[in-house]
Amino acid sequence: MSTSLRLCVFAAFLGGLVAPVQALANEDAAAGVRDEAPLLPVLVLQIGAGARFRNVHLDLGAGGTDTRSFETGAYFDFAWHLLVRPMGRRMSKPSVQAIILQVDGGSGIGLRAEISGIELQTNTWRMLGQFGYLYPMNRLELGGVVGVGGDVFDIDLNSVLPSSRMIYARLGPALSYRIVPRFLRLRVDFGFRFPFHLGGLEDAFGNESSGIGLDAAVTFQGWLKVGFSYAVRFVWEYYRLRFSGSNMNVPAMGDGGDGNDHALTIQFLFGWSL
Repeated sequence: MSTSLRLCVFAAFLGGLVAPVQALANEDAAAGVRDEAPLLPVLVLQIGAGARFRNVHLDLGAGGTDTRSFETGAYFDFAWHLLVRPMGRRMSKPSVQAIILQVDGGSGIGLRAEISGIELQTNTWRMLGQFGYLYPMNRLELGGVVGVGGDVFDIDLNSVLPSSRMIYARLGPALSYRIVPRFLRLRVDFGFRFPFHLGGLEDAFGNESSGIGLDAAVTFQGWLKVGFSYAVRFVWEYYRLRFSGSNMNVPAMGDGGDGNDHALTIQFLFGWSL
């Protein structure tokens, strides 16, 4: 066998050994990229329940001479949560994967309030739809959300507090941190609320009413490979209300003033994720 033929045979044999090794190395590198890509569900649907507390305090009239307070105490609250990542499976583009759509809501069940010794039937429900962006950076997702929400508080006719239907715009930052891969994640939200409709509070204590709100939420959540998901959420909501001018139509209800409306909620949610 000539020298040149021997070299060709040796090169072919060496190439046969190197090619599989190189292929395995490429597969390992691709697997590493997949492992580094954020493992986030594209759809999370949860329902659950918890306890909610709500307190309304108003200082009306000249110098706040007319003080009114309303407390619900703890009541059973039904809650739901929907989160969608429309482009969540595009692992190669985290900037696109970061887009989220989110809907949260809740309603009070069996809520009754007592004012001046009279028991009043009360119903409450709320809904908040938001569009957001949470950019994934290893364990951290950072961004914000913006949306529109409603908070309805219906109470039987009384001389202390009218029913209200707050419609507001909301915006604020949000972050999520992966504590334990897949099993435990921390989500923190903070937001400003700008009510543009107050319902019964619009002209009950003055012909020029306004308000501004704040909220904060801390959520511990996780999901399993089979799709089961779970979350525990703590939510704080606060509105600062301002009433000015007189209401000639209902003079007995007051003449200007201010007040606050705040609520605390704890929720336990369970559901499915994809």
